[in-house]
Order: sequence, then structure tokens, then C-alpha cells
Amino acid sequence: MHFRRRPEPAVPQMAVMIFSGEYDIATAARLRADLNRLRDLRRVVLDFTDVTYLDSKAIHELVALHQYRAEKGFEREAIVFHSPTLQRIFGILNLHQVFHCVSNLADVVPHDNTPSHLFYATLPSGPED
Repeated sequence: MHFRRRPEPAVPQMAVMIFSGEYDIATAARLRADLNRLRDLRRVVLDFTDVTYLDSKAIHELVALHQYRAEKGFEREAIVFHSPTLQRIFGILNLHQVFHCVSNLADVVPHDNTPSHLFYATLPSGPED
């Protein structure tokens, strides 16, 4: 019996990053650094299932990511959340037209062998030093 291992692609075709907690002006630099890890990947899924709050600075960082990726011709980012607070924020700002918003991760992650990576965002622990 002979096994052949397919080489892993240098860059995954899809990445999922899991976020949790609150994102505001005090954690904006951490959020930006985490988002920048994903900005040159073809498909990006941001799992905000455990995010409880986003302020205007956090929204700015998300939109900046989207604008950069749109200029590069990448598909729009998927954001997973079901929090009523986030639904209200995204609704007021009409961000459903900017991002592909879903309430379930299974709706945007294919069940095939698509090369992908899972990332965990830095936990937003409060004001930065």
C-alpha cells in the first residue's frame, strides 16, 4: 500500500477566527492586529458568537478590513453572531449590506476538504498598556 500526502497550501483558502468579550476603543489595537492576520486570505469568517459588545472603533476596524479586502478583490467577510445587541448595532448601521451576516457558523463553513485554518483572537482584557 502506498500513501501520498498532499502538501498543505502555503495560504489557506479559508480562515475562521473566534472572538469573545467586548471590543471597544481600549481594545481596538488588539482587534486590528487580529484582523490583520486574516486580511490577505481568500475567505474570512469572523465568529462573534461570544462577542457581547462592539463600539464605533471596533466597527471602524471591521469596515477597514472589509475595504482593504474589497480593493484586493476578495469575497466579503462572513460574520457569525446571534446576540440581540449585535443584531441591533448591525441593523442600525446597515452592515448586513457590507458583511455576510449569519447566525450559525455551519452556514458559512463548507463541509468538504477546503484547506482552512482556525484562529483565536486575543482576548480583550481591558485597557492596553
